[in-house]
Amino acid sequence: MALMTEDRITARLDRLERESRRWKRAALGSWLAIAALFLLGQSPPRAAKTPTVEAERFVLRDARGRTGASLGWAADETPRLTLHDAGGRPRAMLTVGAGGAPGLTLLDTDGATVRAALVVGPDGAPGFALFDPAGKPRLAAALFLGRSGSGSPASRATGAREPQPALVAYDAAGVVRATFGIRGQDAGLELADARGTARAVLRSQPDGTPDVSLRDADGRSRATLTVLGDGTPALNLNGADGRPRGTMSLAPGRGAALALADALGVVVWSAPP
Repeated sequence: MALMTEDRITARLDRLERESRRWKRAALGSWLAIAALFLLGQSPPRAAKTPTVEAERFVLRDARGRTGASLGWAADETPRLTLHDAGGRPRAMLTVGAGGAPGLTLLDTDGATVRAALVVGPDGAPGFALFDPAGKPRLAAALFLGRSGSGSPASRATGAREPQPALVAYDAAGVVRATFGIRGQDAGLELADARGTARAVLRSQPDGTPDVSLRDADGRSRATLTVLGDGTPALNLNGADGRPRGTMSLAPGRGAALALADALGVVVWSAPP
């Protein structure tokens, strides 16, 4: 019995691994790009002055002199509206950053630690991030735009850039531990260990068939489970070198099958023969 099922599984899992890396890069890249536009770079030109009350900075205070809000130009020459709490500490900031990207930042009770941020990039792609009490990012998401003509059949036919959501979760050390994304009709989830090495990858393909890959500490696929297009469930076990060593499948109309291979991938035993 040849490992034809194994070859098909391996090819699908190779595609799965490439897709998971794209999802992670897209999720991270989208958020970092949006944040960079928001926080860095050159600001857009100031609007022309009109015959109204003008100033470089406005401060709103109550009858007791407490600051409630301030409006002015930040150090990076971008306009900023800041709202303060009863103690005068800044808690929310609204700004239009470099490249015209609007952003909202929410601060902790200390008035300095960022806890949440929402940005819309110049191309209309939104992103948000949530931070822990130490100000470290723990969750980031973006609805980025794919390449022209990528994604669903409709977007490929029209050449439109289809929105593609991506979500990334970090642990306390800042390591990416979970990545989720949707590209066109594909959906994928990747779970990583404390070193950031992918240990489990799940993907649902455009035709609805699932693939699951379990990996060792070095990121090599050691066990895969899939359902082929004809409905055949198949389990694949790989050696430490990633080569297939055993395959079990249950094909419609043909029944169960099992094949074992040596270190070179050559079948040494199978049932049925």
